[in-house]
Amino acid sequence: MPASTHAFNLPALVSLAATPVVLITATAILLSGFSAKYGSISDRMRSLTAEHRRPETPQARRGALRVQLRVFRQRVTLMWAASACLSSALLLFVGTVLSVIFSARATQLGLAGAAFLVAGLALIGLAVVLELYELRLARRAVDGELADIFPDG
Repeated sequence: MPASTHAFNLPALVSLAATPVVLITATAILLSGFSAKYGSISDRMRSLTAEHRRPETPQARRGALRVQLRVFRQRVTLMWAASACLSSALLLFVGTVLSVIFSARATQLGLAGAAFLVAGLALIGLAVVLELYELRLARRAVDGELADIFPDG
């Protein structure tokens, strides 16, 4: 076997690790946005449940609040699932970088690294699909809040 196949090639190693490192950064930014949205939804749920529990809240309003709270519960669940996908993708991308660093040949990604990369990308895709569905539910929550003001849509 030629000696050059075992030679340590730092530029090639850095080049191979660059893509998953960029994906780690992009995923972390997405996760930060999702976490902020999760917090915002949770805060809104708390204010709606507080309003629902007040004795002076009319029954008609309580019914509207229950409808909205069901949608908010679905949204929180979707945001949790999307965040879990992104967190898992982050771990897979870190695994990809480690695979590149520790692979027997510094110029090849290796099967484990490729599998980590593809699985991480798939999880990002799933997180985006969950986010899109959550946005659809967000629209339903807004419609529910305005139903008594604009009864004809």
